[in-house]
Amino acid sequence: MTLHAASVPVFLHYLERLDALVALAEQHEAGHPSDASLLHAALAEGMFAFAQQVQIAAGFAVRACCPLLEIEPPQLAGGDGSWQQLHERIGAVRTFLIAIDAERMNASAQRELSTVAGRASPSFNGADFVLRYALPNFFFHLAMAYAILRKEGLPVGKQDFDGYHAYPAGFTFL
Repeated sequence: MTLHAASVPVFLHYLERLDALVALAEQHEAGHPSDASLLHAALAEGMFAFAQQVQIAAGFAVRACCPLLEIEPPQLAGGDGSWQQLHERIGAVRTFLIAIDAERMNASAQRELSTVAGRASPSFNGADFVLRYALPNFFFHLAMAYAILRKEGLPVGKQDFDGYHAYPAGFTFL
């Protein structure tokens, strides 16, 4: 499997799922106007809020590909973290990913590159960068966005996260 095939279609699919989670949260908030905004909800003090988790997840899809393409990341939709901006950011990232030259990306599978991870500066070959660093970070922030919605009482489930599972209404594992 090529580097492009192992990453870009995965990002595209799960960005669709992320956009669907944003839409569910937006719809929930519209129906509960007295509640505090889900955009600012976090799992715990000191953690990023829902809007930031969405922005970071989308950003990691770009951060995964730009070093392999040897290009600077594009400017993404504004940073106000509104519902509209989150949808626009996800759409812009999807457009960017669709336009990637697969051969150019695949050619970087063994090229060494460095990144910044918090206060660390790890180095990887291109394949390890995507598979061991970028994809896990993307999924971490996607999972945090999902978990925030669960914590806030939205009826989201595995089917909302991955788009593959299906369960009847009211289903529970317990």
